[in-house]
Parts: sequence; structure tokens; C-alpha cells
Amino acid sequence: MRGKNFGIFALLIAIVFIATWLEGNFVAAANLKTLIRDTSLYGLISIGVAMVIITGGIDLSIGSLIALCGVMMVQVIDVRYEREDAVAKVVEIERPDEGDTRVRLDSKLPPVRAGDRFAFAGAFSESKAYLSGEVTEGDLVWLTTGNPVRSLQVGAEISMERIQYLNPLLACALVLLAGGLIGALHGVLVTKAHLQPFVVTLCGLLVYRGLARVWTGDDQVGLGSALADFKSTVTGNVFEFPLPFVAKLSGASESWADWTWIPFPFTGVLLILVAFVAYVFLQHSVAGRHLLAVGENEEAARFSGIRTERLTVMAYVVSGLLAALGGILFLLEWNSVQPGSSGNFYELYAIAAAVLGGCSLRGGRGAVFGVIAGAAVMRCLYKAIVVLGIEQQWEMVIIGGALLASVLFDEVWRRYQLWKTARSASPA
Repeated sequence: MRGKNFGIFALLIAIVFIATWLEGNFVAAANLKTLIRDTSLYGLISIGVAMVIITGGIDLSIGSLIALCGVMMVQVIDVRYEREDAVAKVVEIERPDEGDTRVRLDSKLPPVRAGDRFAFAGAFSESKAYLSGEVTEGDLVWLTTGNPVRSLQVGAEISMERIQYLNPLLACALVLLAGGLIGALHGVLVTKAHLQPFVVTLCGLLVYRGLARVWTGDDQVGLGSALADFKSTVTGNVFEFPLPFVAKLSGASESWADWTWIPFPFTGVLLILVAFVAYVFLQHSVAGRHLLAVGENEEAARFSGIRTERLTVMAYVVSGLLAALGGILFLLEWNSVQPGSSGNFYELYAIAAAVLGGCSLRGGRGAVFGVIAGAAVMRCLYKAIVVLGIEQQWEMVIIGGALLASVLFDEVWRRYQLWKTARSASPA
């Protein structure tokens, strides 16, 4: 276990070193921020899959569940517009070369929020302009739009349309609940119906993708201009941390003494919290040791009094919850979901990250921080392909090769441990 964990961290450092040596922009501040964000997103779903793999199971439905939960989030939020009866007239328009267009009306309206819009008579039909907010200067109130709105003229009459949607925290809670219930269903089918995890989650892969496509009519759905503040918080940065030598290596500075401040996203904080809870559970709780025992030998664990079925269901619930969380976070990053393609192959990335990070496909072994390192390796490989100008078609080849190498190493390491144990047990 320790040897493999050391190996994955060594591999991660080697990838970063080689990619930086070949192309210094690999460690540019913007690229590092993207790597942290992507590692956080894929790390979250990888931890969920790792919990299932530890029990000796597998979850192939992650990518489809991410798409379904993203679609569910859009539908639950239910973005809509309600038009007000009051009509106002435009008295002044400012269209600067840079920045928001500003519009002043002849009457004061209730405060607007990002995502509200107004409608006005265009050349051939009614036109609409989305608002990013309002600015108060003395007694004057200006409405700001994100585009010039060239067809809007002074004297035009406008009608306000207020954006309405469900509280985003409540919507997130409902989607997470749905993900947990789906995970529980997987666990029950595996433990009570005695179906193979591969079959159960493979069916889930097909069913959830199909439900997402049926629910949306196979059309892309999104949040549009809704939840602007919520999206900026979840997809934004929490703090910045300094790194030495990065400025010189990336070509941003000529001096080795300069430090570069790297933004740390909110998703990274979520990953730290989830990883800490998972680590404490696996390494410092009775239930965590029991979960490892279930994967090592389920029958022996059952005879020892361990509630194996309950722990197996719990592992699938955690996987479903984190997949649902991933669906929410990916939606907020993309702002839309394509039910036919969003989340495709994400189960591959998650399983590969878990296996690279020390989880045995036979069950009974797993290390949370190794899984995160595995997710980082996957994203660094992808980003290296982009930065080094390698054709994108090689992405799957490289990822598949990394996964195969990890499985081979796992087998060699297992046989070495068995040989070492047998040798120490044999008489001199």
C-alpha cells in the first residue's frame, strides 16, 4: 500500500517536471488554477468510486449520473420570467467602448438583480436585453447590461421581466438527495437481489443517460443568466497562495526570486473537506476498518459480526452523493448540460484515479490521498497533452495505458507481498 502510494506521488511529480521542462507554460498561474479546479472536480467523484471499489464492487454509472443530476438541477431550479405591468421610458443611454451599457429610465423601478431583463419594441418584433445590475449616482439610477443593445433608442418604452427560480441551496439539497437514493438503489440491488455490481451500474449507465435525454428531449439545457451570484461563489476563488520559481519557469518573469500567487478555487475547499472526512472514516473509525474488511473477505467479515450489507449500501450511497455533487458543480462550471454527451467517460477517469491511487479492484484496499493524487495524475496528463500540442486523439491512449500500467503494478506488488509473507513464514 505504502509503496504504491509513494509511486503515484512520484509519478505525479515526474509528469509535472517533464511537462514543465518541455514547456514552461505548464506551470503558468492560469494553468495551475485550472489543474487545481479540475483535480478537485474529478477527485470528488473519484473518492465516491473508491468507496465502492474498496468493497470489491464497481460503479460504471458515474458519468451518466452526473449528466442526469445536472439536468435535474436545471429542472428543479426552474428558471422563468414574470413580466411586470408597469411600463417605463428610456431617457438616456450610455454605450462606452468598454464596460457595460447603461440605461436610465424616467421612473424608478424596484431594485434589479443579475439575470433580470427588459423587453422593448424592436424593428420587427419584441427584443429583450439582460441586465447585470444597477448603478446609483446621486439621485440617478442606471440599469447596466452586458452588451451594447444597439437597437434600443432613447424614448423607447420597456417592460421589466423579473427572473424567478428556486433557492439554489434547496435545489442542491434535492439533487443530492436524489443521488443518494440512486446510490442506495444500487446497493440494495447488489446486496439484497445479489446482482453483480458491474451489471447493476452498467444498466444505470444506460438508464440514467436515457432518462436525461428523454427529460430534455435530447436538447441542451442550462441556467442562462440565473444564479449569477451563486455561480460566481461556487466557481470562484477562496484565497491565493504563493509559489516560488513558477514565474521564471513560465516565462512571466526574468528573476528566480519572484513569487507567483495561485488562485485556489472553492471546489478545492470542497475536495479538502470531503477528503478529510473520508480519510478519518477509513483510517480512524471502526466502520471504516469494517468497510476495508468487507472488501478483503466479505464472508469472513460477515461471520465476524460485521454488517456487510449495510456497509456496502453505504458505499454506493456515498458514490451516488458525490456523483450528484459532481453533476451540480460541473453544471455551474459549464452553465449548461448536453444530456447526450456531458459526463461521457467520467466513470473511466474516476475508476482510473482510484486504481492509480492505491485502490485494488479486488477490494479491501484504498487510500484517500492516493486517490486524489491519481485524479491529479489524470488531469496533469490531459493538460500536458494540451500544453505540449499533442493531438487530442492520444488522450484516451495515454489514459488507458496509465490505467493498464497501474493494474499491472498492482498485480506485481500483490505477488511480491505474498512472496515476502511466504518467505518470512517459512522455516529457516
